[in-house]
Amino acid sequence: KRLAKNGVDITIITRNNGKTNFNEKLNFKVKTIGKKSTPLNNISRLFFLIQAFFYLYKNNFDLIHLHAFLPGLLAPLIHLFIKKPVIITIHGTRMFEKNQKNSVDFLLEKLILTKIKYELQISVTQAFLKIKNLNKRQICIPNGIDIEEFRRIKVKKSINPKILWVGRFDPIKKVDVLLHAMKFVNKRIPKAQLTLVGYGQEENNLKKLSKKIGLKNVFFTGQKTGDHLIKEYKSAHLFVLPSSSEGQPISILEAKAAGLPVVASKVGGISELLENSKTDKLISPDSVKDLYEAIETLLVSKKNKKSKNIHLHSWDEVAAKTLNAYKSTIFN
Repeated sequence: KRLAKNGVDITIITRNNGKTNFNEKLNFKVKTIGKKSTPLNNISRLFFLIQAFFYLYKNNFDLIHLHAFLPGLLAPLIHLFIKKPVIITIHGTRMFEKNQKNSVDFLLEKLILTKIKYELQISVTQAFLKIKNLNKRQICIPNGIDIEEFRRIKVKKSINPKILWVGRFDPIKKVDVLLHAMKFVNKRIPKAQLTLVGYGQEENNLKKLSKKIGLKNVFFTGQKTGDHLIKEYKSAHLFVLPSSSEGQPISILEAKAAGLPVVASKVGGISELLENSKTDKLISPDSVKDLYEAIETLLVSKKNKKSKNIHLHSWDEVAAKTLNAYKSTIFN
């Protein structure tokens, strides 16, 4: 949005997965390709790549910026037939996982991110820049946040201890581990509640698991954005993110903007944001014991009233760095 406001002519090409949050009053276009389908529909993914390539071929763009893995497969074709520079941004990768599995998805992701040539790779975290890679032109541009929006909204804290998780219900997020940890948390802190904000393929399975475990203080709110999401953060007492892989999670930045202590897995770029302290805890992924002990420690501690500050970048800063990256790539 900020690039568009600065006069950059932007077209966003996306699959048809339903509604979007784009405000088309701004100076950018949104090209939705294909019939409505689920994000994990492989046939839809294939047709999207084919149609996206021909759309790029027919339109004279100065630069093509990719924000997902699979479109990276188009980079060699773009170089060969369209002859335009390609940038890819890495928001996270399975290569950050402690126990990497040589699955087809993992190997394909590794190929796209480390074996295909791009004019520039942008990572939201320094962690990716340490991975062996064919690409030598790499920079780090962190995620941004609307800090003033968090300062503007005033909300009372929940009466009962409120643990918050925000994200996509995906196996990599390890929400199942969090649910198992809550069983032990509630034994010591019976009134503690877990609020899960998000959507995704695992939602129904996680609801069944919650019921099977016998959890009574778990609430699935669905997806929330804007002021509604900020109110969830600001009414909480603790934010938790036990993922097995992350880049630089915007959810942690949002939690910190809301002044929350955080429990998170020590994976990817999270350790660049947090360190073990009186208000934040880094844990091993997949460890139910580490997770519930960290949650209990921070919930019962009287020293976690004020979260340790971290440097938060505004979206204006991020937009300025991205625009500089575009110019240096086009005119290089």
